[in-house]
Amino acid sequence: MLRRVLVGLAALGLLAATAGPAMAVSQKLRWKFDNVSAVVTTVVDDSGKGHTGTAVTANGGQITAVAPGRDGIGQAVQFPAVCPGDACAKAVITSPDAADLNPGTAAFTYGAWINVTLAELTTDHGSNVYQKGLSTTSQWKLQLDKPATGAPSCVVREAGGLNPVVVLSTVGVADGNWHKVSCQRTASSLDILVDSVVRGSTALAPTYTISPAGQQVTLGAKSAGKNNDQYHGRLDDVYYNLD
Repeated sequence: MLRRVLVGLAALGLLAATAGPAMAVSQKLRWKFDNVSAVVTTVVDDSGKGHTGTAVTANGGQITAVAPGRDGIGQAVQFPAVCPGDACAKAVITSPDAADLNPGTAAFTYGAWINVTLAELTTDHGSNVYQKGLSTTSQWKLQLDKPATGAPSCVVREAGGLNPVVVLSTVGVADGNWHKVSCQRTASSLDILVDSVVRGSTALAPTYTISPAGQQVTLGAKSAGKNNDQYHGRLDDVYYNLD
């Protein structure tokens, strides 16, 4: 009798299809910061891929551990306070170029948990959160360049800095709370997600190639030099995944 009922339901289209196995995400970099020193010098790559982060500073800048982190129990990292001008404290976490962080045409996701206030944003310069590559090279980047609203954006470029694509979030994150901000390249689009909700999207051709070979990863700024677009808030649980 049960078999007859199931067959009947299937004929009526009332049985849900069995879900296939989920596509495995391949994590290539993850910095959780739970074991960093009070003044950060190095950051272990919790993905196991060996992408160790190193703090680089200038003008007396430093990166410090703060607790709790975004999960309420671990640690996060704090970047230098807002300060206009080139004589200000500067600090960035860097990691050397690696082939598994140059996605090419593959689907990938990168991002971080962000905790920042509007007072920690400034019109004096941009706030670069996480990137590989510069404006003159191929690049993937997450930034906060809207100080009036605290809206994040995702940026990608092809070789030589050509064909830049920017996706701006429709919501801000500069409210002093933790927000997960992700940039996601799919087979046909570049999306920005805030707290796992898509808040902006634009078409991206399947042939669009993002390969910042020879460029280091930087977190919290693009460098510790002049015009470094210093970020001034807190960051936690930074990641890069091939989807």
